[in-house]
Amino acid sequence: MANSQAPTIDAIAACCARIDAMCAGLDEAGWHRPTALPAWDVKDVVGHLGSLESMLLGLDEPAHEPAAIAHVRNPLGHLNERMVDRRRSWSGADVLAEFRETTGLRLEQLRNLDEAALADEVPSPRGGVVGQGDFIAIRLWDYVVHELDIGEALGLDQDAAVDTPSGRRVLDEMLMLLPRGLAKGGATEGTCVALDIGPPLPRRTAASVQAGRGVPADPAAGKATLHLRASPVVFMRVASGRRDGATAIDCGEVVVDGDAELAARILTAMNVIP
Repeated sequence: MANSQAPTIDAIAACCARIDAMCAGLDEAGWHRPTALPAWDVKDVVGHLGSLESMLLGLDEPAHEPAAIAHVRNPLGHLNERMVDRRRSWSGADVLAEFRETTGLRLEQLRNLDEAALADEVPSPRGGVVGQGDFIAIRLWDYVVHELDIGEALGLDQDAAVDTPSGRRVLDEMLMLLPRGLAKGGATEGTCVALDIGPPLPRRTAASVQAGRGVPADPAAGKATLHLRASPVVFMRVASGRRDGATAIDCGEVVVDGDAELAARILTAMNVIP
């Protein structure tokens, strides 16, 4: 019998299938295309996904210390870099083979969890602990964002990548962080921000600062003091820290009516990916 996280697990499986399809025919040049992640190419991203699932399965990971860690920002990044760097001597085919094996095993493991196991607390990459069910949702974010990393590096159609059940879900969850962006981005009392997402996934959301807190607002009220417009791909790249908000504004990828500096701070503050 399927557990309550079956839709999320199925969405992760679909991401895995698309990543596999993108990478199955790559030559060495393709594997080494640089991504938006500092010092990581396509092979590194796939190696990260495969190695992380290996760790979550409890499989042995030999000790390894990378030589270059200047781009690493935190302990989680150091852990990821250790596992990725150990696989840099592998061929692309070997990295993909591990990805297929460990993601397949992990998906099977997740599908077999009962509701009690889904409630068990596990460490969260965002700090603290979360229930296993919430952790699975966090893993979906990781897969969606890394699918975009790979597709962008390979020059593939990013609109098609976001217009999927997993892409639409993560986009909607990212948009829910707009109140956080206002609060942490330094918006003052009474500020109201409207954010419009364009085709192929048009959406509108709004938030305001009330009593010192960022709170959702009615996007149809027409009271915005700051208005942002972006495509779903650009917004998701900025909201995941892959693209700098100020740079996206300066080059016209994010159109701002109002205070551009505040808009950049809000976009930066919406990123919760460590």
